[in-house]
Amino acid sequence: MKCQLIQTDRIGEENQAERGVLAFLRNLPAGYFVYRELQVTDTYRNRMKGYEKKQPDFVVVSPQTGLISIEVKDWDLTRNVYTWRDQYTIEKRPIGGSPEPVGNPMAQINAYLYALIELVSGLNVFVTSILAFPRVSRADFLSKLENLDVLRNPQSRFYLDLDRTLFQEDLDQYVARPQKLLLAIAQKHPKFHPSTEGQAQAVNERLMPSVFRIGDFTRRQRHQKRLKIITEQQQCWIFGLDWHENYLLDVAGSGKTNVLISKAIHIVDKAGDGALPRILLTTYSHNLETNIRRIFEHKIADSLNRQRYQRAITIKCVPALLEAIVTHFLGTDSIADYRTPGESQAAYEERLRQDVESILRAEPDRFRRFDYVLIDEIQDFDDLFLIVVSHLCRTDNFFFVGDIGQKIYDRTHNLSILGFVTERVELKKSYKMFRTPRYIAELATRFILGDPLSRQEFKEHGYTESFKSSNKLPNLPEILHSAHPEQEIGERIRALLDTTYVENDVMVITSADRLPQVEAALSATGTATVVGEPERDVTAITLVDFMNVKGLEKEVVFVTGIEDLYERSKPQDLFDDEGDKRRNELFSRRKVYVALTRPLERLIVYYQDSANRFISELLAINASLIAKRQGGTYAA
Repeated sequence: MKCQLIQTDRIGEENQAERGVLAFLRNLPAGYFVYRELQVTDTYRNRMKGYEKKQPDFVVVSPQTGLISIEVKDWDLTRNVYTWRDQYTIEKRPIGGSPEPVGNPMAQINAYLYALIELVSGLNVFVTSILAFPRVSRADFLSKLENLDVLRNPQSRFYLDLDRTLFQEDLDQYVARPQKLLLAIAQKHPKFHPSTEGQAQAVNERLMPSVFRIGDFTRRQRHQKRLKIITEQQQCWIFGLDWHENYLLDVAGSGKTNVLISKAIHIVDKAGDGALPRILLTTYSHNLETNIRRIFEHKIADSLNRQRYQRAITIKCVPALLEAIVTHFLGTDSIADYRTPGESQAAYEERLRQDVESILRAEPDRFRRFDYVLIDEIQDFDDLFLIVVSHLCRTDNFFFVGDIGQKIYDRTHNLSILGFVTERVELKKSYKMFRTPRYIAELATRFILGDPLSRQEFKEHGYTESFKSSNKLPNLPEILHSAHPEQEIGERIRALLDTTYVENDVMVITSADRLPQVEAALSATGTATVVGEPERDVTAITLVDFMNVKGLEKEVVFVTGIEDLYERSKPQDLFDDEGDKRRNELFSRRKVYVALTRPLERLIVYYQDSANRFISELLAINASLIAKRQGGTYAA
């Protein structure tokens, strides 16, 4: 494994010196973090006042070396002569040209040094700052320096400290072992001391830009004391793209929602101190809106730019946007003024859709407020949803993420409404499931791909069958028969709560019809429950039906009521159209797939009818997983 690169800006082709140092640093081993952009404090900004460049080119963090900043200089000794004047100024004189004063890079790296010391104050980590001339040899530098004698006086370390300066041959000699060179430089300092992993972790917590953070990880994940950040593949999705590549379909748990939110944060960061861009993060349901907002708030919680992000980024689902359009158009204070007494929810939603469509047709430009629109779960949008968001954006800057395997509504959309041909703008998939433990992930993927219609749809959307689980927990799924599943779930949960788990670590997924029974069974054991995700300060078991589980994840997930979902062999559906049967069953299969991909640690499925098509498939797949586990395959 290699180091973790934290880089929000790509280095231009013209900056060969920085590119050379980056290539060198990329060979650092796992456990090293390399930053090209810092989370700076007011103290840091004040310390760097008067300097044209406020941040070093690179910062390296590790337990072995502490924190090292590296400033890169691309000096051309063939065309220029450099003369040290004092510790702050150098004279640069082009051959045959007029001299000009430039800043002494030693003063610059010393300013970085003291600014970084204050930035990580209280963490007891070693900090140093070094200079790099990656395209200049040490011999050539010493030969062509105009006033070499200045480096021989007792104050020379203020002019140029050669013990803290790297040259071309240093990088060449240590290219395969850059950590050895950095450690040698650090050890020359009389106050050097190695750090613990915990101290290095604390430094990374302080330096890590919000855009790189995985938002809203759970209590048990936090207790692992491991910094969770986006992967290099996800960095490519966020940073390495232009707006002609803006359509991302990937597997469940691949980090798409985190990418979407980080991309919004990155857009704000790129604006610098200029005018704030207006960004809309949207999705198809209120539950998913809540999930996006929760991840966003956790991601930016410790950021100095928190208020700036909150002003720039609006998080609102399309149903809420429809209501906002109507209330604004009618000039009412509340959507309650629009609703009709006694009207069913379905009738209300249909009337709302028709009215919004009419409003936008009459005044197509009235609601254009956003510079960017970023859409989560695009697979469950319909054409009206797309028309609405198209009337909210005053540019063509859209970004879409989703997963065809999690499509649970009988809706269709055509992105050509917005002028997009998805085959030309789609991003490369990762096929990595970071959330779900490997055996549980295999159960889910084999189940969803076990249906020919589902497999064909995946293929049409560019998926392969090579899904990979990055969660190496070896926990097998439990699939258990029970005559009274609600009661058994209640008893299992009580037993879990007597161990290291708490209520907020557990979720029960079932059919809408069974929710009251599950709630009553848990209540009988004295267990607190809430339908949907609990508020931040509420301690309770999460109960949710198959339609509303999207966006949720818990350490332990119980699933029951799969038999209540549509399945074409049921006698009551005997005379249904065969095409309708297959389509409805496919949506049921996806609901089960979504439920199976929610666990972070354990999955426990209870069933009553082994003859059910879905249950029989799950049992067969799980039997093969158990055999694989017993045979040693997938051994850690």
